[in-house]
Amino acid sequence: MKRTASRSIVAVSVLLAAGTLEAARRPRYGGELRIETRATPRTPDPSEAAFLSYVFETLVRLDDRGEPEPWLAASWTHEPARKRWIFTARQNVKLHNGALWAPGLISVADDQPIEKILRDLARPRNAVVVRAEDGSPVGTGPFRIARWEAEKSATLTAHDEYWGGRPYLDRAEIRMGRALPEEALDFELGKADVVEIPITDLRRFRQRGVPVFVSPPSEILALEFEGTLANDAIREAVALSIDRGAIYNVLLQKQGEISGALLPLWIGGYSFLFATERDVSRARQLASPPRTLAFAYDRQDAMMRAIGERIAVNTSEAGITMRPAAGTTADVRLERLPIISRDPWLALEELASLLKIPWPSAAGTPYDAERVLLEGFRVIPLFHLPDAWALSRRVRNWPHLADVWLDARETP
Repeated sequence: MKRTASRSIVAVSVLLAAGTLEAARRPRYGGELRIETRATPRTPDPSEAAFLSYVFETLVRLDDRGEPEPWLAASWTHEPARKRWIFTARQNVKLHNGALWAPGLISVADDQPIEKILRDLARPRNAVVVRAEDGSPVGTGPFRIARWEAEKSATLTAHDEYWGGRPYLDRAEIRMGRALPEEALDFELGKADVVEIPITDLRRFRQRGVPVFVSPPSEILALEFEGTLANDAIREAVALSIDRGAIYNVLLQKQGEISGALLPLWIGGYSFLFATERDVSRARQLASPPRTLAFAYDRQDAMMRAIGERIAVNTSEAGITMRPAAGTTADVRLERLPIISRDPWLALEELASLLKIPWPSAAGTPYDAERVLLEGFRVIPLFHLPDAWALSRRVRNWPHLADVWLDARETP
């Protein structure tokens, strides 16, 4: 009898422990998330930093496949008589100051295809921003701005009356303009929960058992020509001289994708159609006689410095000397260009604007547009790279800030 009773007690204890463990694994409300980032937004403009999309929302949002879906606009219909699209505002949306968001009639001219109208409305720069009496920006998102120090830090607090349901976190403290070594040190000391890490450090963090998040490719590593010393032939010679394979395998540790396209494969679906092969013999022919170009890149970034030095070695084999640029003047720059949207048209339009390349309005497909944008080798895409973040063990559901919660089982 005693043995049976003991077994019963043990069984009940196991069940209680299992129930407690399961409860601990469920999302919980509360807590503060500490984030560090290199971004340095000067103003709380939704187009300046990705985290501001959780403060200021758009009428239409792009889903994970890049397709438009209703957001602050619940629906839209066409009014043929007046040649306009009418967008119906979502009901019971509260602004961060407690006022009801009541925009009235939202009308857009149908002078463009509806697909383009929806893409434009999904741009961060078209987010809904209402000005309070004191001039401060007020949004509708799951978080509101409680404190803002330009280029240095921000505090976001939960919007309790958010139409989509209160976020789990009470607040997010964001330190901006942090160098990667500073972020890594703060993470090691337990001063930050989420920090950016170089993709070249992914293997080291994983070997130590640190949770990491790696996004799909979200930026382009490319050469951008600015000066007049390089004509089309010289620019093509530079493109043909670069050993992308060696850089990818050794310096990038096989992270990201080799590419000659502006859009990564997961967005455009056709990046493999753009050539990436090295042809030093052809490069020498195009570069004759030998040329010297002023070459600039971020020498404080270890990865950029290593890749820049390797590119200079590659081009020298084709008779092109890449000397360090003096001051701000350069013929060619090694740049990191952001891919701001899952929609191929929107992403290409933003890249064309960033690169100051005229937009090919007659292009029938994104592939056609990209071919025109890359004509003349004014920009030479090299790689598509992901973002990488190191996470403390208590962080769950990163990178969707509205869904992030902190696991009570883990210490900060």
